Amino acid sequence: MLDALKFAFEILIVGALAMPWIAVLSRMFPGREYSEFKFDLGFIPSGARTGVEVAVVVAFGYLLGSAASRFSRDFFNDEMWQPLPTEDLIRDNVYFVEYCSLQFFPYKYWSEPGHLKPMPDFCPEEDKNLTFNELSDDKHKGFDELVQEVFRLQDSVLLLKGVDKVDRLKQYFDQINILRGAAFNAVILFCLALFGGVGQLKKRWAINLPSRPLFFLPALFTIIGALISLRNHWYVNPNSHYSDPPLAEIVMILLGVIGLLVAWKPEGSKPGKEMPYFRICCIALVWLVVSFGGWWWTEVMYDHQVIHSLAEISEAEEPKPNADQTTGNGRELPSNKPELPRTPTAADEIKPQ
Repeated sequence: MLDALKFAFEILIVGALAMPWIAVLSRMFPGREYSEFKFDLGFIPSGARTGVEVAVVVAFGYLLGSAASRFSRDFFNDEMWQPLPTEDLIRDNVYFVEYCSLQFFPYKYWSEPGHLKPMPDFCPEEDKNLTFNELSDDKHKGFDELVQEVFRLQDSVLLLKGVDKVDRLKQYFDQINILRGAAFNAVILFCLALFGGVGQLKKRWAINLPSRPLFFLPALFTIIGALISLRNHWYVNPNSHYSDPPLAEIVMILLGVIGLLVAWKPEGSKPGKEMPYFRICCIALVWLVVSFGGWWWTEVMYDHQVIHSLAEISEAEEPKPNADQTTGNGRELPSNKPELPRTPTAADEIKPQ
């Protein structure tokens, strides 16, 4: 069990961070009485009940964490958020600065083997004075495709070197998963709390009928924006319906539908026992900004680490000539030089009896 927890540590953390918005979601819709969800394990023998409860918690945590991690990667790498920093934009900028700007990369090659050597047309322009933000859409699209392919190859080569050589890279990767998953959970919590707060305002202030449609606008804007992005997603990439699923748009549509339902029929709690939605909204916003900023910077450090670690490992593994042709322990290495004739000495004239 401990080995399993160690293997899925970051996934379980992301799953645990999903619990706040699940708790808020369970309280948003009116009912007769709020009842806690109970999972009855009475049929399990008392001696094994504790172990089964731990297994169930780990299973649900791993399920939520795995789903949140996968959704968060697509969510923060979707073209819907551009020009905000996405994973691809961050990586493109890092590679442009390292290989195509005025800064001189200190190695004559990217890495070994040969399929990772520099391509002559990698940089979008020969003019080194061009900045990343000045690239045209066509140039940036082609550069992005090259960068993503080169990064995948470099990252794969590093992983094949062994965990002992890429331990820091693994730490950055785990931090990216946790921070990105935390930011995704914060987005969901923020949207749910915002829609819940709008529903409370409708219940308190919308006494006259003409003002009630205004409380549906936030959810409607969310759904319309997601539908427009979904149309553009399938229109721009008609051949990648299955390889690039519109997960970000699906999440925003679901949140918008929940917002419409809450605005239509807000929570029916008694005065004084209502959920503090606006307070939760502020907490979620701070959580989102901190997590998103941490993920952004960790993504930059991860890309830099891939570039420089691969170059350093390749430089260290490249055979170098040794002046004295000796190994590290002083033993002589075999030489390919032809042997020269030796001049006879006085010792050679002594014959054994």
